[in-house]
Amino acid sequence: MATAPAPAEAFLKRLIDLVEQERAAEESESALLFSNAPISLLERNGLALGNLSGQTSIGLGGRLLVELERPSAYHTSPTYPPHDFRPGDVARLRQHGSGGGAAGGAGKKGGKEDKGKGKDDGGVDAVVYRTTATKITLAVDEPPDDFILPDRIQIVKVANPTTFIRQLFFLNRALRQLDAPLSPLLAVLLGQKKPSVAQRRPADPALSFIDDNLNESQREAVDFALSSEEVALLWGPPGTGKTHTLVEIIRQLVLSGKRVLVCGASNLAVDNILARLSVPHPNFHEPIPLTRVGHPARVLSGLTRHTLDAQSAQSDTSELLNDIKSDLAALEGQLRGGTGGKNRIRGSERKKMWLEVRDLRKEFKRRQGGVVSEVVSKAKVVLATTHGAGGRMLDQFDFDVVIIDEAAQATEPACWIPCLKGKKLILAGDHLQLPPTLKSSDRLTKSLSTKNAKPASSPPPPASPDGKLSLSSDLEVTLFSRLLAMHGPTVRRMLKVQYRFNRKICAFPSRELYDGELVPDPSVEDRKLSDLEGVEADEDVDEPVIFIDTAGQAMYERAAEDGKFGSDSKSNENEAEIVRQYVETLVNANVPPTSISIISPYNAQVVLLASLVHPQYPDVEIGSVDSNQGRENDVVIVSLVRSNEHAEVGFLRELRRLNVSMTRPRRQLVVVGDSDTVAQGSAFLKKWMAWLEDEALVRVP
Repeated sequence: MATAPAPAEAFLKRLIDLVEQERAAEESESALLFSNAPISLLERNGLALGNLSGQTSIGLGGRLLVELERPSAYHTSPTYPPHDFRPGDVARLRQHGSGGGAAGGAGKKGGKEDKGKGKDDGGVDAVVYRTTATKITLAVDEPPDDFILPDRIQIVKVANPTTFIRQLFFLNRALRQLDAPLSPLLAVLLGQKKPSVAQRRPADPALSFIDDNLNESQREAVDFALSSEEVALLWGPPGTGKTHTLVEIIRQLVLSGKRVLVCGASNLAVDNILARLSVPHPNFHEPIPLTRVGHPARVLSGLTRHTLDAQSAQSDTSELLNDIKSDLAALEGQLRGGTGGKNRIRGSERKKMWLEVRDLRKEFKRRQGGVVSEVVSKAKVVLATTHGAGGRMLDQFDFDVVIIDEAAQATEPACWIPCLKGKKLILAGDHLQLPPTLKSSDRLTKSLSTKNAKPASSPPPPASPDGKLSLSSDLEVTLFSRLLAMHGPTVRRMLKVQYRFNRKICAFPSRELYDGELVPDPSVEDRKLSDLEGVEADEDVDEPVIFIDTAGQAMYERAAEDGKFGSDSKSNENEAEIVRQYVETLVNANVPPTSISIISPYNAQVVLLASLVHPQYPDVEIGSVDSNQGRENDVVIVSLVRSNEHAEVGFLRELRRLNVSMTRPRRQLVVVGDSDTVAQGSAFLKKWMAWLEDEALVRVP
C-alpha cells in the first residue's frame, strides 16, 4: 500500500496543481479570444489596437523601441480609445490585417515552431514599455532578421506563460529540498517549526533609528522585523507609511552588513521602494549600492540608471558597448529604413549585413552579460519583482534577508521564487485589501451576478492559529494570509497611524476592519478641500463624506453591450450623469481636475464615465477599483452601479474591494449608489449603508 505524502510534500504539490489550473485558465481564455476572433472584436474589447504608425530607436540593452501613434489618415483623434495595454504586458506587433484570425500563425515559421521569436506573418512579440494618451511604446528584445516595421500596424495583447514556468520550476526545487534537512525559514513556511519571534514589547531603546520621524507603531514594526529570526509580517493598512517603514528596515539591515533582496508583487511596488532608497538621507551618509533587476521596459523611466542593464553599460566595457550599440543602430537603420526604392539593400549584401547585425547583437549580450555578476555582487540591495527574482542573473546569489512588499496581493507560488534565495523573510501588506487577480477565479466572479451566489466576503480569518500546515483552497490564499492564519498575531506588527485621510473617512474602516486601531495622524485628521489653494469653502465642498442615494429613483443598472470593452459587466447611465454633474460642481468651486478621481467596480461603468467626463475634464482620473489599489487623491468619487429589483450586488459584497474604494481619498469621499439594493448584499454592506446614512451628508439626486 502506498503511503500518504508528508504534509509539506502534499502542500507543495497542491500549489503546483493550482499553478497548473491558473495556467490552463489563462491559456483557455487566450484560445477563446485569439483563435478565431476577428480583430474588430478584440479592438472593441480593448485587447487590440489597429491602423497605427510607428518609428523605431535603440534602447537599453540593444532592444528595439517602437513608438506607435494613431495617424490622422485612419483616425479622427490621436487619442487612444479605452484599452487593456499596460506597461509590462506582452503584445504582438504585426502588419495590420495580417492572418486569418487574431492569433494567426503565432510562433510558426515555415510550418515549424520558431521558438522565442513570436513570429506571425512578419510580427514579433514585444513588451509594452510606456503608454500615454496618444503614444504606446513597445520594446522588442530580439527582432527577427529582416523585420521591417509595417506602414500600418496592429498590436494584440497576448498571454505570457513564462510566469507560470518559473513558479513551477521553483516549487519543484522546493520539493527536492524536502529530501534534506530544511533551513529554519523553510521549516517555518512548511509548518515543520514554529517561528522564533520576540515577545511583544516596545521598540528596543538601544536601536538607533535612521529616520527620526517614525511613529511608535512604525518603530515597533522595524524592531520586530529586525529581531525576528525567520519570518516577520508587517501589516500596513492604507496610508500608514508601509514603504516608509520598509525603507528604514532595509537601511538598518545594510548597516548591520546584511545583503537584501527586495521584491514586490508589481513593478510599481518595487520602483516605489527603489525611488525612496535612492534618495540620500541626512542620517545615512553613504549611498547604498542598489541594483534593479528586470526588463528596463518595466521600470519607471526616472529609475533606469539603477537597472542591471544601465549599470552594466557604465562598467569598464561601457565605451565598447556604446560603440557596438551605435554600429547596431546604424546597421538596423539601413536595413529597416525602407521597403523599396533604388536605395534598398538587396541580395547577398543584405544577407551579409543581417549576419553582421546578428553577430553584433551576440557580442553586445556577451560583453554585457560578462559584467552582470560583478554588478550584482557589488550591490547591497537587489530589487526585483517576485517573478524577476527567478531570472538567471540571480541564480548564483543568496541573500541574508528577503523582503516582499504587497505580499497580500502576490500569489503564494510567486513568493516561493524569492523565498528560496534567503535565510529570513519579511512580508509587508494588507490582507484586507484586494487579493491577487486570477483567471481561474473568473467563473466565481461571473457567478456573483446571481442572487444566491455566496462568495467569500473576507480573506481567511486568522482565527485559532495552531501552527499546522493545511492545503490551500485556491491561489487567493496568499503566503501572508496563510502565515497569519497559522501563527496568529505573534508573527505580525500593525502600522496604526495613517497619513492619508481625515477623521471621518477613517472612522468606518477603522471600526469594522482594523479593530478600531487605525487612527489619523494629527496632520491629516481635519483635512478638507478648502485647504487647497483657491478652493471655495461651502457645505458640500468641505464635507468629508457625501452619499448621493439613488434609492427609489428607478435609476437601474444595465448589462454592458455584448462585444464591447467591459462586456460581462454592468453600467448605470444615471449614476454616471450624477458623477459628471458633481465633477462640474467641484471644478466650479476651483477644485483642480487633477485632484479628482472617479472609480467603479465595473469596467463597463469606467468606460461610460470616461466618455461622459473626459471630453470636458480630460485630467480627471477614471479607473476601476482594482486598478486604484495603492493610489490616492484629494477627492474620490465611487460609483457603485448596482440598482435592481432583485437586490443583486455581484462582487460588491467583496469586503476587500469596498475597503479599497473607501480608503483612496485624502479629503473627500463621495459615494453614488442605491442604498436599498446595496444594503441587502451582505451584513458588511448593510453596516456601510447605515453608517453613510447616519454620518455622511446625504443628497438625493
